[in-house]
Amino acid sequence: MVINMIRIGLLITAIQFIIGASCNKNKSYPCRNIVYSFEAASLWSPQREVYNVGDTIILSSEIPKTLSDLINPVLVVDYSNAVGIGGGVGIAYLDTITRTAIPGRRYFDLVTFIGSLGERSVAPDQGPAFTYTESFNKYELRVGLICKQKGIYNFSVSDLKSPGLKGKNCTNAGFNMAVTNSIKNLLLYERVLSITLDADAIKRNYCFRVQ
Repeated sequence: MVINMIRIGLLITAIQFIIGASCNKNKSYPCRNIVYSFEAASLWSPQREVYNVGDTIILSSEIPKTLSDLINPVLVVDYSNAVGIGGGVGIAYLDTITRTAIPGRRYFDLVTFIGSLGERSVAPDQGPAFTYTESFNKYELRVGLICKQKGIYNFSVSDLKSPGLKGKNCTNAGFNMAVTNSIKNLLLYERVLSITLDADAIKRNYCFRVQ
């Protein structure tokens, strides 16, 4: 139930990002919603278990423009000039009394360095949405969340969506996200909620304490 709540919030972000541009195509040209599937990685820094109120936790990610397609591994794609690439951060406050996870967006302020980070119109209390900035040979993201209140929290980074490349039919893409922190502190999550995280949740979650 708890993991599903976070996943639903992240799915809402992805749907918001692609709605109205689901295939970037002529209406007479049939295609699937997702034509390409790629890998993406992100990192939360600094990699700590304990932060102080006022500290900024930074999410960094880079995606090269030349990518191998997971659907067809022999296909190498030049994914330049995208309409946009975006996803979201799910924020959960882990209540040690009720042993439940509740939406935690209000406990953090947002700061943007590269790309964009802002509120989503649906379920904004679940966490913010982000969009990458395109540079010469890659897409970049560097955004931060500033701790405002003590407690135990979990950040979860969603998979990414792109509604396609500008001027090209049916080039929609999904990006499988992995959080690459060597320290994720997920025992905090499991102990507070008395659950065991599955492989997908382990891949995208980061837990910490604010004091």
